Amino acid sequence: MSKAESAFRQALDLNPDLPIAHKSYARLEVDLGRASDAICRLIPRTLGRADSEAFAGLVSPLRYCGLLEASAAAHRRAIALEPKIRTSVQHTWFLQGDYARVAALRIEDHPYIVGLSLAEEGRSVEALAALRAIEQIVKTRMGDFACAATAMIEGDSETSIAAVERIISSYFGDPEGLYYLARHLAHLNRGGVALDQLDCVVAGGFFCYPAMFGDPWLEPIRTSPRFISLFAKVEQKYRATEREFAALGGIQALHMDP
Repeated sequence: MSKAESAFRQALDLNPDLPIAHKSYARLEVDLGRASDAICRLIPRTLGRADSEAFAGLVSPLRYCGLLEASAAAHRRAIALEPKIRTSVQHTWFLQGDYARVAALRIEDHPYIVGLSLAEEGRSVEALAALRAIEQIVKTRMGDFACAATAMIEGDSETSIAAVERIISSYFGDPEGLYYLARHLAHLNRGGVALDQLDCVVAGGFFCYPAMFGDPWLEPIRTSPRFISLFAKVEQKYRATEREFAALGGIQALHMDP
């Protein structure tokens, strides 16, 4: 990671206005648990500027810090400037509980969140058919995610938990994905393991307070002293970033209602 960061800094020293470097560096900062640093660097670049890459680069860090409305707004600003630009807004929608939007996406691209969103929309039969097809073809971690979702929808808790445990055993560097697994385990009443994973999620720089606040899958652990303590840290981090975002002019930059 240090070599990659050094390369990005060198590139930006040579050309401070290199849009793709700013966007890619933001992804690295998120991976390093420094999403707020990416926000502080990119928001000033979007004030009064038509920089689609900067807006796209903000989608993930804003979400990791719990600023879901801002994340969705950054996506809208990016595609308004460049309609075909790719962002990670599907995860923002999922964490907002906007299952209809996620369910409209290709399940092959995002089996887990699209499969669960289809089920939430009452389209379990459709979800299961597509997920089983993916399981047959894909033997990587994505296949295990598909298996976890399939078994969850079918009510096969043990198979679903086993798939999640396989993913966790080799998981690295993706606190958002780990959050999905933690909430999955909590929903299946594996509270202790879920809390262990949530500790790693927050330590990894993912503190999406609104999602955790309203997530019904976390209800089995919500009254746990460990969760209450962790959630207080999440809120503190979220509130601090929220204030910083506003002070930087993020509301104006993303054309959000004050």
